[in-house]
Amino acid sequence: MEIFVHDTAFMIAYYRAQQSDLSEDPYAQLWLRPGLHKWSQQFAAKVSEHDELLHCLRNRFFYTELKTLWPEEEKVLFLNMGAGFSMYPYLLSEKIQTIELDFEEIALYKNEKTREFTSKNLLPKRSVEHWNVDITNPKNQAVLLQKLEAYRDYKKVVLIEGVFFFLTEAEINSVLSFCADLLDPKDILMCVSFDESQKETAVFKRLIDYFAEVLQSTSNPFSTLPHSYYEQLNGFNLKKQGSSFELGRNLEVIPSHIKTTEVLNEHFYILERT
Repeated sequence: MEIFVHDTAFMIAYYRAQQSDLSEDPYAQLWLRPGLHKWSQQFAAKVSEHDELLHCLRNRFFYTELKTLWPEEEKVLFLNMGAGFSMYPYLLSEKIQTIELDFEEIALYKNEKTREFTSKNLLPKRSVEHWNVDITNPKNQAVLLQKLEAYRDYKKVVLIEGVFFFLTEAEINSVLSFCADLLDPKDILMCVSFDESQKETAVFKRLIDYFAEVLQSTSNPFSTLPHSYYEQLNGFNLKKQGSSFELGRNLEVIPSHIKTTEVLNEHFYILERT
């Protein structure tokens, strides 16, 4: 598994910051740094000029869903796998306990910076822990299950956003099997992936070329999943699905002449543990 997650985490935060009214993320601007605008222009020229818009829509979709999930009185654990520089906990209730899982460089850096931002009153105080975990590693999964046993009586919500593209299908199956073991009935799993049909589009092929040419990465699996994968996922019921393109159409921010095959359209899935 080969991942350039550190750079992409900054870039996705940059996208959200450019249209914060649309992404509904006022804190994304905390991650801005020199060079991101140039990187964004390069990506737009080589792959897609619509990626900024679609990433804002992805954040808006999940933030909207997260806001509506829990009654105030419930004990809630929000587990964000591959969290990057997403900022959901700081927009949600202070009663929610959040654990963010990521690779070491992200977990350590984000922990340091969010503490700094909070001390300067740039972020509200929230209960957020950052754990260095490779969620595809079976040994890590076993340790996680033990550590998370302390939250057995919590309502749990797992978000896996912007991760499956970088995993093999076997790794995806392993991660979701771990989620099934972790979650109790009525707990929620949220996932993002590209549909299989996306592989045949010119924009997706440009994305793969970009990884090879610019990021010098040719071994990533660039995984896609059919909708039926989630419909048939053992231990879960598919409660809701959508996509960045569909949401953009509903909000009237995607021009009518743009077709779904012209953008990197990610699909969103909300599942309930049975």
